[in-house]
Amino acid sequence: MFGVWWLVVGILIFAVLSVFDIRSRRIPICGFVIVFVYSVLSLACFRETEFVWTDVLMSVIPGLVLMGLSVITEGKVGLGDGILVAEIGLALGIEKCACMLTGALVLSCLFAGGLLVFRKAGLQTRIPFVPFITAGMGVIAFVFA
Repeated sequence: MFGVWWLVVGILIFAVLSVFDIRSRRIPICGFVIVFVYSVLSLACFRETEFVWTDVLMSVIPGLVLMGLSVITEGKVGLGDGILVAEIGLALGIEKCACMLTGALVLSCLFAGGLLVFRKAGLQTRIPFVPFITAGMGVIAFVFA
């Protein structure tokens, strides 16, 4: 879809957002705007196939699922995480976005499991998800490159 260097730019954006998520459990509005601009530029400049609206709509489904989980769990899953996944889905496409999200979920489950095993956290402990999205993007950079 686009060069590895452009994906590295996205990873760097998410790395900065990870710092905010770890420190304050919040993602600044400008972070959402930057990711949206990144995704729109990816659509406009790096699209390999013909632009089809159904592809665009399909690519935001993983983010919409996370947003739905946020509503169902009354905020235990962050709404901002779902918005970011929906936005980056525009840039990555459905296949890469689903792989990225799967990798992020697996990594976060392993991390949370480790915290529970070593009694560093309880069942109600909230952990930031954006660092795992960043790691998931790193994984797809190597898998799809």
